[in-house]
Amino acid sequence: MPHDANPHPIGADLIEPTWLDTVPTDRPAVIVADGLIAFLSEDEMRTMVCRIIEHFPSGEIAFNGYSKFAVWAQKRFAGAESIKAVTRFPGFDDPRYPERWHPKLKLVKEILCTRESEVARFPVGLRLMNRLTAPSTAVSRRGN
Repeated sequence: MPHDANPHPIGADLIEPTWLDTVPTDRPAVIVADGLIAFLSEDEMRTMVCRIIEHFPSGEIAFNGYSKFAVWAQKRFAGAESIKAVTRFPGFDDPRYPERWHPKLKLVKEILCTRESEVARFPVGLRLMNRLTAPSTAVSRRGN
């Protein structure tokens, strides 16, 4: 981001309709909701996205999507005990699915975790699995 972009984080309950009241509406926005979607219901996520879109004249929203399989697996993975009970989003398998939430919402880019450079830092077994599935978009989507 340019030095003069004036980024600032907002600490707020995103379910409350008033959280955007103090955010200016006179400029485009970049909203990053990293890791958020898993902890909201689909209705809550849809409502939040619609509020953001209606609040700003233009911009982009970045968030992680989780496939239905990824949500299912997360709830059964031994290392995910701390988030099992609070994971509420059911997941979606079509990356364009969120476009149904609002007519102005359009997918700009799908990023598949299996193809990202961070895979090199994964444990050996997980790294191997990601390298094997990366060539197939359909298979890669199953784990995202």
